[in-house]
Amino acid sequence: MAKADTGLANLRNQLKNHNIASLYLFIGEEEYLKKAYIDRLRAEIPDAGFPEFNHILLNGKLPLTEYGDAWESYPMMTDRRLMIIKDSKCMKLRTEKDDPESIEAVKEFWMDKLSHLNEDTVVVFDEVSVDKRSSVYKEIKKRGTVAEFPYLSPSELVTWIISECLGKKRKISKDNAFYLAQRVDPGLNNMVNELNKLYDYCDGEILKSDIDKVVSKSLTVINFDLTNAITDNDPQKAMRVLDDIKTLTKESSFAILYLLFSNIEKILRAKLMKLKNPGEAAKALGVSPFAAHNYIDTARRINEDALVKMACRVAEIDNDIKEGRTDEWTALYTFVTECLYYQRG
Repeated sequence: MAKADTGLANLRNQLKNHNIASLYLFIGEEEYLKKAYIDRLRAEIPDAGFPEFNHILLNGKLPLTEYGDAWESYPMMTDRRLMIIKDSKCMKLRTEKDDPESIEAVKEFWMDKLSHLNEDTVVVFDEVSVDKRSSVYKEIKKRGTVAEFPYLSPSELVTWIISECLGKKRKISKDNAFYLAQRVDPGLNNMVNELNKLYDYCDGEILKSDIDKVVSKSLTVINFDLTNAITDNDPQKAMRVLDDIKTLTKESSFAILYLLFSNIEKILRAKLMKLKNPGEAAKALGVSPFAAHNYIDTARRINEDALVKMACRVAEIDNDIKEGRTDEWTALYTFVTECLYYQRG
């Protein structure tokens, strides 16, 4: 399957040649890389000692007047300024709960602004996700540069880890880089934090034993261990993981129950949709490629009826807890036991 064009090559070429466009849209969950490219744009457009005028950040969904005032202002003591509009959600289509008039007003506002780009301003829209059917998205794509920053694929992440370690004069094998990638929550910010711990602990090569000692498994990863224990019909492992969650984390049993339910729901979707490609599954399920690989693999090893029973049981257990018929942890242990029974068929 050909790799999708994310627009990053075009963005890198512009920065390399100092040929900065007037309008950018950065899309995706990988905040570390988005910030890295925004920082490069900041370097290309100095603030001239007046960051409040020349490096403007508008964060979150704000009143249109606030966007309008910033859009119409001018740079101070310099030829150009940088305006970053983060998480505005202006490229979402209307939902049933939205006010149609306000949605139309947002659309008209941004379509007007985008038709009058200022030569003295470089605008960057920074969004986690957009609806590519929206008029605002289509207008930005027509007039500017769009770059997508999804989570790295497993192979890309392993290569990135090895490269980062080499830059810090540390070695790590491909197998150990893959093992590390599996233990850490998605996002390079999380990975950088764990790598820094390993750099402090290791002088030379980073071994699997070092990773086990220094890098704590994320709750998401621990919950996958629990899901896999159920899928593999391994009661001893399932109870051991549950005991670890109860004693080693501060999460409530409610949080664990719904993380487990989320896993079951995504595994069921992967099975029903017959997902086989991790990249395709990541988009369909809204998860990282590493997690998508786990969902696909687990879906192969568990039957559909068992998954449906598990998913339906969560609502009943939730009600039992709220009605005071059982306490939270007893309910969670009981649910895991029932899931093991469903898996045995």
